[in-house]
This record gives sequence, C-alpha cells and structure tokens, in this order.
Amino acid sequence: MNISRPIFPHLLSKVFLSLAALVMFALSASAQQPAPQQGGSRFDVTNYRIEAQLIPDQHTLRAGADITLIPLEPTRSLVFELNGSLHVESIDRDGRPLTGYVQDPVGVGSLGPSVRVDLGQVVPANQPVTLRFRWSGALLSPEGGPLATKRLAYVGPEGSYLMYASRWFPFHDYAADRATSDITLIVPSGLQVAGTSDDPVSAQASPKDGATRYHFIHRQPVLIGNFAAGQYINRNLRFGNYEIQFYAKPGSESRINGYAEMVGQVLEFYSKQYGAPIFGSRLVIAQVDDESLDTYSGPGIIFLASKLFDSSRPLPEEKLEREVAYQWWGQTVGLKSFDDAWISQGLAEWSAFAFRESTLTGGALEAAQREQQERALTFEQTASIARAPSALDDQSAAYQSIVFHKGAMVFRMLRETLGKEKFDRLLRNFVEQYRGKNASIDDFEHLTSQVAVENMRYFFAQWVEGTGVPEFTVDYQIIRTRGGKFRTRGTVKQTLETLRMPVQLMLRAEGDNQTTTTKIEGKSEDFDFESNGQPLEVVVDPNYRILRMSDDLRVSIIARRGIEQMKEGLYAEAQQQFEAALKLDRSNSWVYYNLGLLFLEQRNWQQALDNFEAALNGTLMPSWIEVWAHIKRGNAYDAKGERNRAVAEYNKAVTSGINYDNALAVARKFLTTPFDPKATQTATASASPATQ
Repeated sequence: MNISRPIFPHLLSKVFLSLAALVMFALSASAQQPAPQQGGSRFDVTNYRIEAQLIPDQHTLRAGADITLIPLEPTRSLVFELNGSLHVESIDRDGRPLTGYVQDPVGVGSLGPSVRVDLGQVVPANQPVTLRFRWSGALLSPEGGPLATKRLAYVGPEGSYLMYASRWFPFHDYAADRATSDITLIVPSGLQVAGTSDDPVSAQASPKDGATRYHFIHRQPVLIGNFAAGQYINRNLRFGNYEIQFYAKPGSESRINGYAEMVGQVLEFYSKQYGAPIFGSRLVIAQVDDESLDTYSGPGIIFLASKLFDSSRPLPEEKLEREVAYQWWGQTVGLKSFDDAWISQGLAEWSAFAFRESTLTGGALEAAQREQQERALTFEQTASIARAPSALDDQSAAYQSIVFHKGAMVFRMLRETLGKEKFDRLLRNFVEQYRGKNASIDDFEHLTSQVAVENMRYFFAQWVEGTGVPEFTVDYQIIRTRGGKFRTRGTVKQTLETLRMPVQLMLRAEGDNQTTTTKIEGKSEDFDFESNGQPLEVVVDPNYRILRMSDDLRVSIIARRGIEQMKEGLYAEAQQQFEAALKLDRSNSWVYYNLGLLFLEQRNWQQALDNFEAALNGTLMPSWIEVWAHIKRGNAYDAKGERNRAVAEYNKAVTSGINYDNALAVARKFLTTPFDPKATQTATASASPATQ
C-alpha cells in the first residue's frame, strides 16, 4: 500500500457543518463574488491525489486533492469544472493559500459550474504546478450537476455513487483530460466500495473512527473518479479471460448470472475484433439507484440502475452491449474533445449492432437492420454528426438519433465502402495506434485514408459533416432471351448532387432472387440481371445498408418516433405519431401493430383488438406480425375475461408456424396460463417485436 501524507490530517475526527449550514455558506459565498469569465488557459492535468469522505447520514461529501498540472501556455489563470452543489473551502499552492479564486456554482456560461483560480503570478508553459483543493457539500439531487433530472453523484444511507461526469472533483476538458491518480475513499464501517485500480484494492479499517479507507491507484492516465459505495453483495465470476466483479444490492442477485454470461460473450467478441481493452481483464459492474442514468461507464466499471436488475424485465441487451463497447471507444481510445463524440458513441452503438449481427439470422436480423436504419433517419436533418455535440443536448432524442444511430449507420456504410477486411483492420489499427491516447474525428479520417489507400475526404464530408440522404429510383426493361431466360436491364438513379457508394440491388423473380452490388459515382448507374424466373421487381438496398429515403421509410420514421415516445410513457404523443403514419399508408400492418401495443399498454382492450385486427388485414410486413398480432389479440381477450376467444387466437398463432422471437413458445405458454393484465407488463417488456 502506498502511504502518503494525508490531505486532511484530521478528516475522520473533524466536526462537519450541517447540511443546511453548508448550503447557506455556499450560497452566501457565491452571492458575494462575480461569476467567472469563460475560457481560461489550456493546461493538462497529469495526476490527482484525492482523499474523500462520504457521510451518508448527512448526504455529504468532504474531500481534498493535490492536483498536478502542466500549463500548455504561459498563464496566471486556470478554470476547473466543479459540481455546483459543492463548495470550495480553500486552494493552496506550495503551502500558501490562494485567495484569488472565484466559484460559479450556477454556471452562467457554456462551461457550467466552475472555479477560476488566480495563481498570483504568471506561470510559464510546461512547468508543473500542484494545487491543493479542499471542498465539501451535499450531493442529494441533480442540482449542480450536468443533467437537470438525473443525478450522477449521490451520497445517502441507501447507497452512494460518484461518477466522473458529475464533476464531483475539480477537472477540466470533459471526456478528454486523462490523468493518473491515487484516491482514498473513506466510508462508514460495513460499507463496500466498488471501483477500479491498477493495484489490488486495499481496505484499511479504522474501528476507532467507525470507518474504512479504500485505496485505489491508476498508474496509466484514465478518466478517473468512478465509485459506488453501499451494503453490497459482492460476487466475482469468470468468463473466458475476464473476471466480472458484481456489486449488487440484496434482492438483486438473480440477475447476476444472466448479466455475467451476456457481458462475457460481448467482451470476448469485442476483444477478438479490436484487441484487449485498457482496463485489463477485470470489469466491475455496480448497481445504483433509479434516480441516476440507466447505464453509465467509466474505465473498467459499468453502473446499472436498480430497475435493470428487475427479473420481470427482459435483459437490456442493447444497452449492455453498448456500455461494454465504451471500454474500447472512449476509454481505451479517448477523445480529444467532446465534439469528437462520434468516435465513442457512434462506434459503441456500431459495435453493439455488429455483435447482434453476428448472432441473429433470418427475420430477426432483417428487423434489426431495418430498425437501425429508421432510428438513424428519425432526426437526420436536425444536425450533422460533427455538429450535433455542440448544437444539441446530448440527452435529447435528436442527439441520440444522430450521433448514436446515424453514427452507427455511417460506420456500417464505411464497412460497405472499404470492404470487411479493410474495415476490420482499420478498427484494430485505430485501437493499437491510439491506445491510452486521445483521438479526433480528423485522426480517424486520416487513418481511414491510409487503410483504404485513397483519400476518403468525400465520405466524411458527405456523411459526418453533412446532412441529407439520397432517394433512389429504378427504371428497367425486361427482355425474353432466345434461351428462354429473362434479362432485366435498367438504371438506378439517386437525388444527391454527388454520391460515391456501393449500392446493393436485388432482383425479385419467380423462384429466382438475385443480388448484385453496383458502385454509384454520380447521379446514376446501369445494371443488368439475367434470371430463369419471371422478374417481379428490382429492390434497392434490400438489406438496409445505406442511409436513404423512400415512401415506406417516411412512414416508418414517423412511427419510429411514436415507438420512442411510447417507451418514455408519452402515450398521447405516440398515438399522434402512429396516426400520422397511417394517414400516409392506411394498410401498414407494422404501424397498426404498434398502435395496438400502445392501447394494450393503456389497458384499452377493445382499441387494442381493433388495431391488431387491422394489422392482420394489412400488408403483413414484416411477416412476424401475423403470429404476434394473434398473440396480442389473445392477451386482450384474456384481459377482458373472454378466455375462449383468447385460446382461439393463441391457436392461430401456433398454427401460423412463425417462430420469430420465440413466438410459438409464448403462444403455448398463454394456452396453458392466461395472460394476467394485473401483472407487471409493458409494451417493450412483454414483446420485443414492439420495437422492431
């Protein structure tokens, strides 16, 4: 254990201000001082030595830190971000107090709550400076943090957590400035602390003070400061080369094995694709309350909200796949700035899709591909991928559609453009070259051009920096050959001024479907099919590989907004979206099905029955709607107490023979046990096709 001079010589014995006094002190201090100007000199924090005590009964954090940094230019002033609920008590340099600091706990500018430090003299560039901060405050609500409705730091008797993004310690250059660290967390005796460390975590009991000191070391620079503390059940499980360490609250143990198996499979898949992650072979998963984000990742640690441990809900597979991917994109390879968020969030979403792509087949794979395309297009015109981080709230639906889903789709199109072998090599090279470093979108573009052996500026200008997607049309003629076969010759056209993209075409013919890929460079390209069967139609992009627009996608995009609103409990808004989609296509089975789910969720059984019936009388596209609409009609009849009609619907589902998403087993289960409308049921929990 590394023994060092304590930052708080009497931390454990010191009498703390009451919660009310702390709040009043912070308010009075800030009221007497002007808000800081935004900006400040550039600097690089290299090391933190932090001592922090959690006082759960008072919801209080008390902390101190020696922060070593290197100015990148001559400066007298430095600006740190700090949670607005915390009050800076003192700042020292070389044992001498610095009185010229100004704390803005509200965040009047774009930076947010911050502390501007006057060093008292100009410090030359590249000369290390160590500042000693002491701060304290109550971490009880989202107030002072970066999100208005979700808390990223909390101290309380039912469990505590500190996330890097909460700004619970002074830092700057969010998501980019990595540092080494030596952190001691002091908690009441009987509590466990979940965190990551390059050395074995040591726990030193102090019975006299009724506390335990946990010590964490990071010798390689990372985004530090992610911890959870509480009365946990700790379980370590091994999957392949990885140890997965769970910190779960009592009563949540039933989810641990399922999570471990899934996370282990995802870790193995990503390791094979990209190489080893920076955190090594040990991943920590800690349960936190539902007042925080559903999921959050730090280096080697993932926080999961309590509701995700509810065994009545399906495993949140997509969320877990994405959170695990952040261990590569954002942690192993960091960001030069938050404007480069596509590198972490887009690649994490892409990686999660690539994992699902490797496990799905048939209709399930087609549904996942179509869903990704629709989500990517939902807010496509709002902002470009490059502009979204600065232009949009990163918790908004528009941001997530553009950076996550359109971002993932752009990586998919890049794979189509480069070819799988070059694309896989690109991502492996990216991890190797920037392991433990920060990268920008420009860095990724430069590496892409190297791997492609051509200038890829056209691709990034179109899809990362621009907005707008093509709309394709096909004109063709069918000729009968002397040999009795059919030739389908024609031209595929698109609406953008310029486009360089491989485009897949499929000829649907009687008993003889064929696909070909043509590279469009401009407004149009010719194609030529030969088939034995009578040609029926030529389909552009049958596997949903390109960001594009069409009449059916316009309908799907509107309905997709409704699905996302339904997930958030915005039922009236969701109904409006579904009805708007039906105005464009009155026979769309998929929209009727989702409207039926909405009414089922609201226990409006007759409206649900009517819309599932309309789904069965519509296009029946995708084909799984036939079986699931019958199951859902059976659920509605069961809810009304009409068991005979319910059984008839379940039997129709079984007779269909369609087993998408385990439908036949579900139907047989309801034949044995009636659907119970009083049980915990949600549209998304009771049937995954609701989101397809």
